[in-house]
This record gives sequence, C-alpha cells and structure tokens, in this order.
Amino acid sequence: MASPLVILLHGVGGTPADMAPLGERIAAELPEVRIAALPAAHPFDLGPQGYQWFSVDGITEENRPGRIQAALDAFIATIQAVQGEHGAAPETTTLVGFSQGAIMSLAGCHAAWLARHVVAIAGRFAPLPARWPQATTVSLVHGTMDGTVPADHSRRAAARLAELDAEVHLDLVPRAVHMLSPGMQDAVIAALRRRGLASN
Repeated sequence: MASPLVILLHGVGGTPADMAPLGERIAAELPEVRIAALPAAHPFDLGPQGYQWFSVDGITEENRPGRIQAALDAFIATIQAVQGEHGAAPETTTLVGFSQGAIMSLAGCHAAWLARHVVAIAGRFAPLPARWPQATTVSLVHGTMDGTVPADHSRRAAARLAELDAEVHLDLVPRAVHMLSPGMQDAVIAALRRRGLASN
C-alpha cells in the first residue's frame, strides 16, 4: 500500500530547501509518510534566485485575486503530476504551504480536489471563499507577530470556513513572526497528528 504523501510548498522567492527543516521534523516524527518539496513554477522576478507562483511586484488587494487565479492551472497540474509520480491520491495527500505556498494550497483546494488536508502556514485567502469542499480539512497556522501576512487573515479564514461547515483548526503561535520557527513547526506537526495520515 502506498504511504501518505506530504507536499511542501515554499514562500515567494524561496526554494524547496527553505522547507527542509520542517521536512526533517516531519520525517523524524511521522516516519510513515513520504515527503515531496516542490519549487514554484516561475523564477522569482524581484531577486537573483528563488521561485514564485505569481509576482508580488506591485501587488494590491485589488489585483491579488487575479494573479492567484492566473497561477491556478499550473499549480493544480504540478500537484497532480507529483501525486502521479508517487502513486498518491488526493485522499492520501496533505499540502503544507508557507506564505505564497499556503495561499496557492488554499486556492488550489478551493478549485479542485487535491488533498484531504491543507496546512496553511502564514497564508490567506484572496478573496474569502463562498464554498468549501467538505472532504478537505484546513489547518491554519499563523504567528501572532507576523508583519508580512497579518494573523487576522487566518482568523477571518477560520471564521468563514466554520460558517461553511468545513473542518477547520486555527493555531496562533504567540510572538512568532513570518518564518518557520521551531514553534511554528511544532504547530504544523500537531496539525498533522490531529488530522492523521491515511494510506491507500
């Protein structure tokens, strides 16, 4: 039987290596899972290295939804290709995204059946959803002192998902900022343990 698959998705301008410390924690504490860490589809356009799903150059509240929407097809195709490589179904897949990786994971699971669990770290919706697929659980992890993507985005997301009868959990990490600190990693591990990881 295929083992559960956890797909790690980095933030804007990052690389899969940025997710390595979290991946190592998951591998050590949940050895039954397979882990894949993916680069975003496009080179980062505001620096000499790294990747992005969509540009944040000149981004506003008004144009952010359109940029996310334009990136969705590539994101969904990438996730489905990795699932195919690993012989994993959405039922046995968890997406763990940080910042832009979290944004795309939430948007992707809103648009298509990709995973049974999304762990969105320091992410947000844009805009908040009008519906949510009941089969996908959402765990929102956010630092209370995040100055890049304020924690209120996760608070609002949790409230909206609860209104939509989704299974949602919000974990606010005290004094944590916009990075994958040990405390934030602890919250991710707790989310993965709480939801469980099914195998085929």
